[in-house]
Amino acid sequence: MIDRELNVLFLPKWYPSKFEEFDGNFIENHAIALSKKCRLGVIFVHSDDSITENYLVEKTQQNGFTEYRVYYKRPQFGFRLLNQIASFFRYRKAQTIGYKTYLGDIGKPDICHVHINGKSALLANFLKATEKIPFLITEHWSGYTAESGAFSGYFRKKFHQYTAKQSIGITCVSNYLKEAIESHNIKANFSIVPNVVNTELFQPKWDKANDPIRVIYISNITKRPKNIHLIVEALNKAGLQRKDFELDILGAGPDEAFMLAELDNGSMKDRYNFHGEIEIKKVAALLRNADFLVLYSQFETQSVVMIEAFASGVPVVISKVGGIPEYMSEERGILLEPNSAEVLEKGILTMLDHYKQYDQEKLREYAVENFGEDRIQEQFLNLYHETIKQNA
Repeated sequence: MIDRELNVLFLPKWYPSKFEEFDGNFIENHAIALSKKCRLGVIFVHSDDSITENYLVEKTQQNGFTEYRVYYKRPQFGFRLLNQIASFFRYRKAQTIGYKTYLGDIGKPDICHVHINGKSALLANFLKATEKIPFLITEHWSGYTAESGAFSGYFRKKFHQYTAKQSIGITCVSNYLKEAIESHNIKANFSIVPNVVNTELFQPKWDKANDPIRVIYISNITKRPKNIHLIVEALNKAGLQRKDFELDILGAGPDEAFMLAELDNGSMKDRYNFHGEIEIKKVAALLRNADFLVLYSQFETQSVVMIEAFASGVPVVISKVGGIPEYMSEERGILLEPNSAEVLEKGILTMLDHYKQYDQEKLREYAVENFGEDRIQEQFLNLYHETIKQNA
């Protein structure tokens, strides 16, 4: 289905910007996929204390659709509460500035697509009330989960509940996340639409014959929630028993120094490559060449890198948390009980013996059928058209 007349406005809480190049890149992936089937634009708002004026609009078209990054200067009144209130209104005005620019370039949207409930939904609520433009919410945030505990505050919860009722529905990347949202008395028409993977970029390398075996880690480098301390402990212990594997690490985070020190003082010294944050094409190339992926988070709503590994024909060693079990099976890797370096070490050693037994074609096929652009486009376009028909 292609409908170039359909005008969709994305309103994300997170999105790649000059502050965080990869922040919310899974939302960007959704935008890229849907822009191939309809007219689409993105308005993303972020504070920026380096600008001289109060507001600055940065307009780009690097992905085949228009992105409006609107930066606002945070107020400095000397009183925290006053700053918070003023910052709220500046955020809202920044959205309005972005929307006026959007109208001039693309025209009135048929539907707004909010990614992560919260401040990003302010404009969507306003447009529904004033112009009868419906909006859909997609949730990715792990903050709703009991393991995270980040979703708190009376007024915040009330706003999320109100916005959910105003929306035409909430899509979640896993049933686990849906149940976590519902536990906060947030009521809406829920549906499950997982993250999308670019299966043209993430493809298998069919003739791999690595010596040594290549293990890869791709994620934020944090003790919480990514358990990087347990990962390096498990790898160092496994490295004492096996000398036939090396490690590629991709990502960034506050615990980089800790991680590097632990690796340099353990058995993995001189057996790892730390790549940091690199462009997506290089990520795909390194993942394609890997023999298996290790990810051992404390909680996950649905791991993007896991499905990228599947698309690349790469099995995973991963923790049994959150929405992960909904997308795992024995054909795709090893599912481990969480939060134990000993358990992870055993999982890594097992995979070192059996990684060749996983069928690259089956891994790839599963990813294409469930997370490929065609599948995700179909699910969202059906929701868009159903909503517009009901609101006609």
